[in-house]
Amino acid sequence: MSRIKEVFFSLPERNYLLLCCDGASKGNPGVAGFGFIGRNDSGDCVIAMSGGLGVATNYYAEIMVVLYAGECAIQHGHFLLIFRSDSQSVIEAFRSMKVPWFGISRWKKICEKALDWRFIHSYREVNFSADTMAKRGANLQRGECISYNHRPPFLTQMENGQQIYYKF
Repeated sequence: MSRIKEVFFSLPERNYLLLCCDGASKGNPGVAGFGFIGRNDSGDCVIAMSGGLGVATNYYAEIMVVLYAGECAIQHGHFLLIFRSDSQSVIEAFRSMKVPWFGISRWKKICEKALDWRFIHSYREVNFSADTMAKRGANLQRGECISYNHRPPFLTQMENGQQIYYKF
């Protein structure tokens, strides 16, 4: 028997940047990529990126997207960050400072520069823009990144705080 659950999307509080993050791989391991969307409290997309990671696991892609998103946000002058991910294990790794060895130094640099950072667990149903970006990233070559300082033109819809979404 299926249960239907209502899920919601919310924008960040004033002066914070919401970084909706997702990783993707075609197999586990498989050809992987990442994607994120940075949105302000007005709902505007101010940064977005897709990137290729080569052959990797889903977990690696989910870790890497947080690092890329944090670094990109700081480079663009955003120091109050909210990371939104559908990976509870990745959120716990960053919250507990038990980041895998390959990301420790990058995460410490983000933490040193950020004035505040938080994590939110998100269901996929309210993280579909980042999912689209991650799938595009999985089609890129390792190390190849495409970034935007506005909403990417192929994202015809983005998550809306006024809408109810459903998880089945």
